[in-house]
Amino acid sequence: MASEPPPLPTRTSSGFSILAKIRSHKDSKHSSPGIEHVRRSTSYDSNSSPPAKSSPFSSPALEGSGVKSRRLSVDPRDDFVVSVCSLDEEFVSASKIGRRKEIGKGASSTVKIMQRKGGKKTEGTTLYAVKEFRKRSSRETEEEYIRKVKSEYTIAKSLNHPNIVQTVRLCTSNGRWNHVMEYCQQGELFSLMERKYLKAADRNCIFKQVLRGVEYLHSHGIAHRDIKLENLLMTDDGYIKITDFGVSEVFCGDHPGVASSRGRCGQGMGNPRRSAPGIVGSRPYISPEVLSRDRQYDPTELDVWACGILFMTMTLGGNPWQSASKEEVNYARFLEGWMAFLDRIGDTPIDENCHPQCGPMFNALPSDSVRRCILKMLHPDPERRCTIGDALNDRWVRVIECCSREDTDSTVEAIDVAKTGCHMVAARMKVQPKHDHLPPPIKRLPQHSFSMGDGTSRYD
Repeated sequence: MASEPPPLPTRTSSGFSILAKIRSHKDSKHSSPGIEHVRRSTSYDSNSSPPAKSSPFSSPALEGSGVKSRRLSVDPRDDFVVSVCSLDEEFVSASKIGRRKEIGKGASSTVKIMQRKGGKKTEGTTLYAVKEFRKRSSRETEEEYIRKVKSEYTIAKSLNHPNIVQTVRLCTSNGRWNHVMEYCQQGELFSLMERKYLKAADRNCIFKQVLRGVEYLHSHGIAHRDIKLENLLMTDDGYIKITDFGVSEVFCGDHPGVASSRGRCGQGMGNPRRSAPGIVGSRPYISPEVLSRDRQYDPTELDVWACGILFMTMTLGGNPWQSASKEEVNYARFLEGWMAFLDRIGDTPIDENCHPQCGPMFNALPSDSVRRCILKMLHPDPERRCTIGDALNDRWVRVIECCSREDTDSTVEAIDVAKTGCHMVAARMKVQPKHDHLPPPIKRLPQHSFSMGDGTSRYD
């Protein structure tokens, strides 16, 4: 049986504090690496101005990749088809039923809990998270700003998968735009990690759920480009939900916001488009080819890299590095291990008997099978990096027990008690999961940051 990974982190004022840091390499040029403390990071695009230092909110990317995506951002002839309502006409604050009004607040916006008007004021009422969109920046016109709001909303609204947050409505209130979405009761994974309740089976299940959600996005022509702990929410049923599409990319097919798509993603799929050079995402999770800013890149490979970093962060209790650059000691050692491996074996694929030796952090992963899968996802050459589909088909990932259904078409096979000889017993049977990663009940509502896109990753 695989040994347990290092202890999970304890809470400090700046984020996670590693109880058991990985020992430094004896080589003096790689002295005192350690795992980086996890701090909240805002995502950003290099084309946009950073947010105020005290704000956890930021701006979405200015434009997508490819001629059509860029044209959609600036050409008024291709208007987005969006139904907009007044927030106060359809929704009312959940404080009316004794719930707290706000569940997240930053310098530029808030996230509130609301319910539909006319609903019964009971504990069973469906609740929604309402994210107030950030204010227009000084670098964009009102028309550009509105198109970005509608672009993010229509992408999110077109998605239908158990591991992606359901988007409900686009509303206006007091001159601000609001996205109404599914309310995930347990809050974001970053905050849940701070509570130190996850075991190995739980982390593996969460990882597999994220891979399923990202695979759905890629198969429908959308790259998220900002997978991180803060953009993953959990429901009371243990489902992991990907949220925040402020920097997402329609890399293939029609944008879900144009009339020809009829509000559906994955329409008109053809040749994929590459993203223009420029940093997008949150620095600890950004792949090296994106950080280089010297070439067009495949945005799906950025998501693959980010998912690999996500698993490392959950398992080791901290970011392996704050940036995939040679100036970072841990990344330098990781890259040195990869270069030595590639010099020795060339194009030979990673297998049971052959994989890079990338330092003590990777040696601390639970098993060789886990290490091989994650290293395939973290190949420094994006052309040779595995796809999300490859990761899901990895032998280790395939056998991970997952407590959520696989896709929107999945059904549960029921027991036909009429055809059994012990129907009384069968009728009382309940299928129990072998693991339960739900945290203990809490009296306070979870906090959501919903960082919305663009700005530099800050480490105070």
